[in-house]
Amino acid sequence: MLEPAGYRVLRVATGAEALERAVSARPDLVLLATDLPDLNGLSVCGELRQDLPDLPVIGMTAAPVTRGQRLAWLRAGAWDCLAFPVDAEELLLKIDRYARAKRRADRAQEGVLVDSATGLYNGGGLKRRARELVAAAVRAHAALACVVFGADRRLSKRGAGEGGGGGGAAAEPAVRDRLGAALRSYARESDTIGWWSEVEFAVLAPGTDEEGAARLAERLADAIETAPPEPGVSPPALDVCAGYVALTDVHATPVDPEELFGRAGAALQLARTGVRGEAGARGARIRRFERA
Repeated sequence: MLEPAGYRVLRVATGAEALERAVSARPDLVLLATDLPDLNGLSVCGELRQDLPDLPVIGMTAAPVTRGQRLAWLRAGAWDCLAFPVDAEELLLKIDRYARAKRRADRAQEGVLVDSATGLYNGGGLKRRARELVAAAVRAHAALACVVFGADRRLSKRGAGEGGGGGGAAAEPAVRDRLGAALRSYARESDTIGWWSEVEFAVLAPGTDEEGAARLAERLADAIETAPPEPGVSPPALDVCAGYVALTDVHATPVDPEELFGRAGAALQLARTGVRGEAGARGARIRRFERA
């Protein structure tokens, strides 16, 4: 019914998977069954409302909906509650209306959460996504990584005590455009990318452990340094450094969402000064966060 109508459908089998995928996939709407193998549909709806308050949820029941059931779903945050068998035309009309409302809300937030020049999240948008991803990882006992990058003008060969041009290059419009294009092209669809400051950008990578975070940092750093310039533009050659922190099980090692950026940023500063440690085998430009 939905796919022939032009919708892309993501199917999950459990409530836990629904909570995890809703945060990572960012759907326009969720159809949620009352009876799930692991969780109660109402409780899942309530958690979705906490994590994604603007996400439309339609509760679906196998039996006729009583007044009490409808009110319970509405209190849990659902936009509607329908019973099988459902009228296909009615369902499609409601999905269309609710999805349009969700997209309007998303566009209204873009001015607050997205950098208009590059289309990447700004600091506020990154913080919001960090809260959502940490909450999902806690529930799923999943891994989560944060990588913070800095781009410096290539003034000299990088060595101990040399950090390139001090990080100012990333503030230049041409460089920001180049960085944004490279990140959009080479990051994974599940990654959240944005500007953490005027001169640093960050990637939140769900389901990524330390080894995966190091590979991600290397891949994106190489992509940015070798990205071709726009026609008619001569941007400076760049040296890209990165710091990262990765948690294998966020439930077992709780972390404040914003602390992820602080830890990865501290590792970035070490990378910029060329201090070598355990990450030296990969090159001093990539550093893992380590507690003092």
